Amino acid sequence: MRERLADPTLVDRALEIRLGNDDSCETCLAVPLDGLRVAGEVTVQGWTQALHVLLALDGQPGFPDLRDGTSCVEAIDAPRTIRWGLGAPFGDQEQRARMWGYHDAGVRSYQAEQNQTDPRIPVTPMPEDPTLGPTVAGIYDMLIGGSDSYLADRKFVWSLAQADADTLSVAAVVNRLHRPSVISHLTARGIGQFLDLGCGLMPFPSPPPDDGEPYTTLHDIVARHQDTARVVYADHNALAFGASRATVEEHPLQPQWVQGDIQYMHHLLTSGRMQYVLDWSRPIGVLLHDVLPWIGSDETVTEAMDVLREQLPPGSALSLTHATDLGDNPMSRFTAPFRMAGIDFKPRDAATIQALFGNWALEPPGLVPPHRWHPSHPHADLDPHEAGALAGVAFKPEQHP
Repeated sequence: MRERLADPTLVDRALEIRLGNDDSCETCLAVPLDGLRVAGEVTVQGWTQALHVLLALDGQPGFPDLRDGTSCVEAIDAPRTIRWGLGAPFGDQEQRARMWGYHDAGVRSYQAEQNQTDPRIPVTPMPEDPTLGPTVAGIYDMLIGGSDSYLADRKFVWSLAQADADTLSVAAVVNRLHRPSVISHLTARGIGQFLDLGCGLMPFPSPPPDDGEPYTTLHDIVARHQDTARVVYADHNALAFGASRATVEEHPLQPQWVQGDIQYMHHLLTSGRMQYVLDWSRPIGVLLHDVLPWIGSDETVTEAMDVLREQLPPGSALSLTHATDLGDNPMSRFTAPFRMAGIDFKPRDAATIQALFGNWALEPPGLVPPHRWHPSHPHADLDPHEAGALAGVAFKPEQHP
């Protein structure tokens, strides 16, 4: 803290508080207010320790408006935060750090530290509240038969002609079923870390009998091949983050979460949180499955992919699926209805999609419809155009001296 404070001498005036009555009890440090420091807090374990802090600071100079700032705590031994001075919103880490009297470098250091361990803190600018209209995650969930969509999502799908809704549903299921063969291929090549960018809603656990396993989660698929792999989910949709994270907290692989928007790819990948949850000295397998078509700007997509390829360690892999016009199934006919619902949707041609891999060589069979990438796909017998998309996998070349 001393290194972060604009006035480090405040630490010399801080009070060390014993959090119990015996010689082996823990202590905490409470720093008073002065100068730029207009707020402070300490977090302790349980009401007994909080009472020790309140009694020790009551009436002391530099600790005005002393209060128990914890809300909605039921257990007596739950963590409690004692605050003094002005208040600050929980989510605004920069404001909190400045109110605590940190200098600019200290503010940045504090933000990076908080982002490392707290998945609730977005690491990039975030879009407006997605609950105001249909979302890509909700629509996709409905198309594959999920149960986590909202009324706005269902109304959009219901507004489509039945044939068009069926077309989108087939494309979504084909895309989801592509994932197991990709993970099998990447793990066989030694990839032990996986980053699912634009992960959307976590699939529900009961697969329909005719499709076998379209709704198996990424971490469950990875666990079949490796029991020590890292799996990280990233999405800008806070609803996807909240609803999905609670379902996997006890999983042996302990999947991690990052809230961020891939349109700010540099901020996302270099954030303290992303650097913390992945080992950037080892190869990483990145999944961008049916994500980029929902960004209408070619410039934004190109820049994001350039940054991604540059930041990934040598030996990393990129698995990409992207909507396109194939034969009698021009997916571009859905651009207008999606945009009327406030959602960008832009299928791209094969040359544009391949360019997103840069100079990385595509793995056989190259850029093909997802259900034709591997013969194990449950819908490999469908006509190529029914996927409405192309898929490819490529590895970043190893660096040579």
